Amino acid sequence: MPGTWNRFVLAVRSFWRVLADPDFAARVEPLFLRMPTGPDLRVLAVLQRDGRLIDFLEEEIDGYTDAQIGAAVRDIHRNCRKSLHEYLTIEPIIHAPEEERVTVPGDFDPATIRLVGNVNGSAPFQGVLKHHGWRVRSVHLPLLPATRDETSVLSPAEVEIA
Repeated sequence: MPGTWNRFVLAVRSFWRVLADPDFAARVEPLFLRMPTGPDLRVLAVLQRDGRLIDFLEEEIDGYTDAQIGAAVRDIHRNCRKSLHEYLTIEPIIHAPEEERVTVPGDFDPATIRLVGNVNGSAPFQGVLKHHGWRVRSVHLPLLPATRDETSVLSPAEVEIA
């Protein structure tokens, strides 16, 4: 079976790369853990630590005025944006202003460009850019602290001792 043989070759190559490349091993290790601990949760943990993003999203805000929400969002935005730029190198997928006409080439990657609206025929497509998308070029995230119960800690509880 070619599928089994390909998986065997992949396993052997992965084995040797894990032994020789600590960065690769660090990326593979979370695949074998029960709880997710990868970059997705580390980004969320950093945004919580620096900008209290989870606290804001979990807060019931219906009782606050727009001015109160705006004042809170300004600090959250500033701190989360700073962390985003500190730990991730991101860039637009399409380098054009929104609402500008663009051409989607025939060999486009559907994971990077989502066609919306009246999509008929075949590429190349002409359309109006509604959002330029984002891609991550590099990641420099801190590790999440391990816990005894094998869960991921996004933000530790804080207890002030008097």
